[in-house]
Amino acid sequence: MDMSVAEEKLTEQETAAPGLLRRYFSVFFSPDQLFQGLRSQPAWGGAMLLGACLAAAGTFLLPPELMLGTIREQLLAQGQPVPPAFSNQPGWIRYAFAVAPLISWGILMTIFSGLVMVFFAFLLGHEGTFKQYLAVVVHAHLISATATIVLLPLRIVAEDAQLLLSLGSFAGFLNDGYVLNFLSYLDLFGLWSWLLVGLGVARIARKRSWWFGGVAVMGIPITMAAVIAIFA
Repeated sequence: MDMSVAEEKLTEQETAAPGLLRRYFSVFFSPDQLFQGLRSQPAWGGAMLLGACLAAAGTFLLPPELMLGTIREQLLAQGQPVPPAFSNQPGWIRYAFAVAPLISWGILMTIFSGLVMVFFAFLLGHEGTFKQYLAVVVHAHLISATATIVLLPLRIVAEDAQLLLSLGSFAGFLNDGYVLNFLSYLDLFGLWSWLLVGLGVARIARKRSWWFGGVAVMGIPITMAAVIAIFA
């Protein structure tokens, strides 16, 4: 067996994907090693479920009156009447809003993984399977899922169930308008997640440098923020 091939296989065995809890902490503290392990063992199911549960918990722990107040403000700002179901504080509202992330998280991660694969594997010809890209995306976005828990105190104090720590948070000098809306949807935790996706893509493709992947994937959250800001 060629020595370089043997060394590569040994390296992959040493960096093989560990258990879910260790992978979760590795996303924050040693993502490079994590993604190298996911290249040979692209585990994704546990991370997908963990991300959905974190996002659901972040919603469930919000006070129901805060969620309802945010909805009322949005409807009134759009000139729409408040439905009778939201007039009071029904007990089911907390559970209804917590179930939504459990369903939507997996769909969103699958769509993101498809976009990443289309760009890097199909258009650029990088090495990688959909399972590998999915493993990278779901692990990287554990950052965003954790943010729903981290931001709970800020959302409660600010009385805004959808508060984000974004670039717009530091652009208070700007007047209300498209630019401020655009920056407000560039969530810092989301950008952190996408930078990690760029790193993971580079490791899947066995690239030493990851700056290109990091810059390229940033087009996804930037495009999303640009489109959402139009209708906000």
